[in-house]
Amino acid sequence: MSGARVLEEQQRRIDELIAALAALDDTRARDMAQALLQVVLELHASGLARLAEIVTETDGADGPIVARLMRDKQVSAVLLLHGLHPQDLASRVEHAVEGLRAPLGAQGVRIELVDTREDLVRVRLAGVLTGKHVTPADVQNDIERAIFEQAPDVARIEIDGMPDVNVHELRFVATLPTS
Repeated sequence: MSGARVLEEQQRRIDELIAALAALDDTRARDMAQALLQVVLELHASGLARLAEIVTETDGADGPIVARLMRDKQVSAVLLLHGLHPQDLASRVEHAVEGLRAPLGAQGVRIELVDTREDLVRVRLAGVLTGKHVTPADVQNDIERAIFEQAPDVARIEIDGMPDVNVHELRFVATLPTS
């Protein structure tokens, strides 16, 4: 199983367990389990914070080790969980949009970042979609995937100006009636 799939499965399982914990009838057991979870999370957060300090002191804030850790989805997700990610939301979203410019440009589309907030990221597209085998839904999926990978803490993405398909790129096949 890939690292991304393992992370998704772990996140799903955590959500299930938290829901099951919240549904417990035994309030004393529920409160104790929640307190235990909180202490474990605080222990992990303090250890990760110290680890981040050591790496930054050794490698520098923009060093290759820090850059590699930020590209790792599992590391990035854990740092976000504990509020320790060294890049702010706007920087992570800008990085995602920057990475989309070349592939979208090759398809005849320009992308511009309009707004970045935790509850909403808004991008604007311009151009005419000219790539073969590419649909507006493909473009939307690519944009959402790229932004959510860099900034899973974003609640929603709005895409203004979804391009039309260049009809000159479409191929129609006519069928003649048979008699």
